[in-house]
Amino acid sequence: MVDRRCMKNRMTKWKPPRKRVTVSLPSDLVRRLDRQSRSQGASRSGLAERWLRAGERQDRVSSLEQELEEYYSQPAEPDDSELPSALGRAARAVMADDGRRRATRRRSSR
Repeated sequence: MVDRRCMKNRMTKWKPPRKRVTVSLPSDLVRRLDRQSRSQGASRSGLAERWLRAGERQDRVSSLEQELEEYYSQPAEPDDSELPSALGRAARAVMADDGRRRATRRRSSR
C-alpha cells in the first residue's frame, strides 16, 4: 500500500521563499487588482506578483532593445567583438527567463 502523504509531498512543487511587504497603492489600482484577481480566481498577492514580474520583464526587453539600437547606430569597428556576444547572452537570458515563467503557469488537468 502506498502512503498518499508521501506521494503528495513528492508531487508538490518547490516554491521560492516569500517575504511579506506592505505597499501603498492608489485606490483605482487596488480596485482593478481585486476585480481581476476575482475574475481569475487568483489571490491579490499572486496577481500583483504576476503584474510586477511582467513589468520587470518588459523593462528588461526595453533595455535590451535600447542597447541594440545604440549598438547598431554606431559605426562598426574591427575590435568591437565583445558587445555582440554580451547582447546575445542578455537576449538568451531574457528568453530563458520568460520560458521558465511560462512553464510554471501551466496547470495540470484533472
